Amino acid sequence: MKLSRRKFEIIQEQAFRELPQECCGLLVGVQNADHRGNIENIVHEIAPCRNVLYFGREQGFEISHHEYLAIEQEAGYLGLEIVGSYHSHINSPAVPSLHDVDFARSGHTMIIISFMNGRPEGVTAWLRRPSGGFHQEQIKVVEE
Repeated sequence: MKLSRRKFEIIQEQAFRELPQECCGLLVGVQNADHRGNIENIVHEIAPCRNVLYFGREQGFEISHHEYLAIEQEAGYLGLEIVGSYHSHINSPAVPSLHDVDFARSGHTMIIISFMNGRPEGVTAWLRRPSGGFHQEQIKVVEE
């Protein structure tokens, strides 16, 4: 997956601001696939979202269906699509949880920012395979 340095910084800034609760947002861009079916999501825009989980925002997140649809529609106007999401994990490693597995869509990238005791621990990206499961992706941060 590829995104600009500034967008990567904005995601991290949001994660810090929303501590001790998990932050969340959507990644908007284009999906490239090579002749072997390998997918690379290229992020052009980020859409910070509100964590609307009713209870337990310290261990989970939820993006409202209405907000998701609004972002999807705006992305379409720009000739883009939702290619993934991002969120933080509080006192938990930057690997997909069971909730993350349920939320992720096929072909989408999920960026996870981990905090341990209020300090950043790591950032990872995971691609949801069309066949199921995840594989870790390299995060390519580029200058704009």
